[in-house]
Amino acid sequence: MSPGRQEGDHGGMDDAQHTAASAKLRLRVLVADDHPALRAGLRGLLNGEDDLECVGTVASAGELDDVLRATRPDVVVLDYALGSDDGLSACFRVKQRQDAPGVVLYSAYVDDVFAVPAAMAQADATVSKTAPAADLLAAVRRVGEGHSDRPRLDAEILAAASARLGAEDLPIASMLFSATPVADIADVLGLPISDVRAGALRIIGRLQAGSRLLGRRRELELPV
Repeated sequence: MSPGRQEGDHGGMDDAQHTAASAKLRLRVLVADDHPALRAGLRGLLNGEDDLECVGTVASAGELDDVLRATRPDVVVLDYALGSDDGLSACFRVKQRQDAPGVVLYSAYVDDVFAVPAAMAQADATVSKTAPAADLLAAVRRVGEGHSDRPRLDAEILAAASARLGAEDLPIASMLFSATPVADIADVLGLPISDVRAGALRIIGRLQAGSRLLGRRRELELPV
C-alpha cells in the first residue's frame, strides 16, 4: 500500500467518483449468439470480471447495427454461425464501421480449416466454444487492448483457399489475406469501396462454404 493511503482510500475521490473511474476502465463487450442459454452464460461470465462489462446481447445479425450504435462496445463476441445468419459476413460488416470494435469469433469449429475465411472477415481473434472460459476472457482483453490474435496462414492453406476462388477475386483476396484495409485495396485497384466490400463478402461466402464442406469431411474421416 502506498504511503499515506489507507485501505478504502481512493486518493481524494469519493465513492461515486471512484465507481465512475472504475467503470471507465472496463472493456465494454457485446455478445451476439443465437442460443439464449449461451448469451445468458456469457453475460454472467463477463459481468463477473472487474474489468469487463457486458453491455448487451443480440440473437441475430439483423440486430447488430442498432445495438452497436446504442452500446458502442469495445469488443463483440460473435458466434461464427449466427443461426440462419452468416456470422462471418456479419463480422466483416462490423469491421467496416467507422467506429469498429474488435471482434472475437466464437465457434464450435476453430482450426486451420476456418482460419482463412475468419481472416478474410477481419476477425481479430477466434476462440473455440470448447475452450476454457479463461481463453475467451484472455482473447476479449487482448482484442480490447488493440491486439490481434489472428492465426498464421501458411502457404499451403492460402493456396488451397485461392484455388476455390475465381481469377477476378484473387487481387482482393490476396490483400485481405494480408490484412490490408478495404479503403487501401480500393485505392490500389482503382475500384469504389462499395465494389471491394461486395467482392469481399462474395469471397467470404465461397470460402465459408468450402470450409464447412471440408470440416464435415474431416469429422467423418472421409478423403478430401
